[in-house]
Amino acid sequence: MKVEIKIDPEIKEPIAVISTPKLTPELMAWVEALEGMADKSSLLMAKKDDKIFVFEPEQIEIIRTEGGKIKLYNCEAQEFDITKPLHEAHERLGSSFARISKSTIVNINRIDHLSQSFGGTMHIVMKNGINDYVSRKYMSDFKKLFGV
Repeated sequence: MKVEIKIDPEIKEPIAVISTPKLTPELMAWVEALEGMADKSSLLMAKKDDKIFVFEPEQIEIIRTEGGKIKLYNCEAQEFDITKPLHEAHERLGSSFARISKSTIVNINRIDHLSQSFGGTMHIVMKNGINDYVSRKYMSDFKKLFGV
């Protein structure tokens, strides 16, 4: 299947047009999937090995900036690339995600444990084993999430 994307600033909402010699069950499944995705504004798409994957918020463990790219880690600690800026991903994912630093957001439902660290930061370990630090700037908002 060939895919073509046209950018047009005049269009207010994305439109998918499929040209085909005949309608097949497989094609209908694609149409249903595309229509269903329009209703799921919290989904994120990520790329790995030239494949695009769709993630629901509960499948995402941590999203952070690494080497100039935005990386998404799922519950199995697999790494994917996303093209959305970090703040847009955070807005899309909702209240179960917390900003812990300028470059990282985490799924608070997937935190394994926390411990005090140097310089007023907090070490955070996710259930998939990935770890990071809650920076001092974001510490107060992070603690409010847990009523501390």
